[in-house]
Amino acid sequence: MIRAGHRIDLDLKQFSASTAMQAQRLIEVTILAGGPLAGTLDRLSSVINQRDQATRELELAMAGPKASSRLVMSLPFLVFIGAGIAGIPIFRVLLTPSIVWLSLIFGVGIFWFGSRWTNRILVRSKPTEGDPGSELDALGIALQAGLPLASAMELVSGIDRSELPELAGGSGIALADLVQERADERRAEQFNTDRIKIQKASVAVLWPLGLTVLPAFVLIAIVPVGAALLASQ
Repeated sequence: MIRAGHRIDLDLKQFSASTAMQAQRLIEVTILAGGPLAGTLDRLSSVINQRDQATRELELAMAGPKASSRLVMSLPFLVFIGAGIAGIPIFRVLLTPSIVWLSLIFGVGIFWFGSRWTNRILVRSKPTEGDPGSELDALGIALQAGLPLASAMELVSGIDRSELPELAGGSGIALADLVQERADERRAEQFNTDRIKIQKASVAVLWPLGLTVLPAFVLIAIVPVGAALLASQ
């Protein structure tokens, strides 16, 4: 509709807060630079599609360590339920003061520590928020509108020119394409960094599960069940 010359009011509320802010920023730069709005929206839609695909891939990779931690941490409750179904007097043993209480106290403490340790690892492995190529896209839009590099750099803040020494010899549309390619490279670098963090987390999460959660499982579940079996004989 914009290419056909129609004036439309874009409803940015349909997007997430971060995407709406990015869209608003690019539209403002386009208007100030006098560039074509249709090209800006095409670029924005392409970036959003790539980002959504990367986000889905990272969420899928993140599901592995999350599922492992949840499964191991649910084992004590599953044992209690299984013991009750099997007719083992587990709850009667828990109500009677004995060494089982001491085992439960130590087990719960270790379990709590392991749970905090695991959650800390998972939190640190969350994908980075924000778009590292947003300002470069804005710079590319200003260059495509015909602004010289100096004027475009003044219009778009937050870009360190020393990071882009190859821009000095470029000009015009070729320079704008170069800037957009650099924006895509930054997004790819962030995606690879996040993916590596998740892969490391899937290995690191085994340490708290093995050193704390599994011993806590023995103290919380195996010891009470063993005491209940002895008491039932």
